[in-house]
Amino acid sequence: MDSIHSIVKKAQDDLFPELEAKIRAELYKKDKDWLIDQIIYLTCERHSLHEQRDKFNALKNRLNRIKAKNFNTKMLLDFIDNYKDIERVYLEESGFLIHPSHLGLNSIESFQRTTLGEKLLEEAKDVLYIALYGDTTITIDLKREREEILTIILPESKVDTFSFLKAMTETKVSGTWNDPEGISNDDQVSNIALQIDFSDDHEGTIGVAIFVALNLINLLEVNEQILYSRLEKLERSSLEPQ
Repeated sequence: MDSIHSIVKKAQDDLFPELEAKIRAELYKKDKDWLIDQIIYLTCERHSLHEQRDKFNALKNRLNRIKAKNFNTKMLLDFIDNYKDIERVYLEESGFLIHPSHLGLNSIESFQRTTLGEKLLEEAKDVLYIALYGDTTITIDLKREREEILTIILPESKVDTFSFLKAMTETKVSGTWNDPEGISNDDQVSNIALQIDFSDDHEGTIGVAIFVALNLINLLEVNEQILYSRLEKLERSSLEPQ
């Protein structure tokens, strides 16, 4: 017995020779350079190469910005002092956000951030990158004196916010937190734990800067009521020289 699927497939098979002939006729009219461009575009799209290119360019731009800052401990302390007490209400009232989703719901989209909001988010991500990876190769002058592990736990649907980070371990975990307001219960939600090894200074300044940067990134993009993160001392790693 025929089904709707078999009928549609037969119609497609009947139409294909005519469709192919029309496509070929149109392609014959195009010049060689245009055809090459289209082949490259379709190949890149099929293998997600456009996305990889965009990520590479974003990282290149980030490193160029960072190198131009000649970042040091004094600048890290200034960042902490400037933003350690920032809350969501301030960002909305001061023109950084435009009608963002309620905390705990969807991520904040770029159209919900003003130019000020975009610049502050960019700065927070740059400082997080500096705190985790910055060294003299990108003109960063920070003391690296003790090994630690940063863990960030957030919904799997929001993990792309941190795709700019490197040398990161991802682990699936289940959430059990219940929202007192009943808006964003975490029970049985598919979460991801991100773990990154880094070196802090003895005073813990780098670690504090990480928490401040994460808070800004949460308020401006991730949009969790609580973006859980923690630092743990790393006693020994297989990456360390024996």
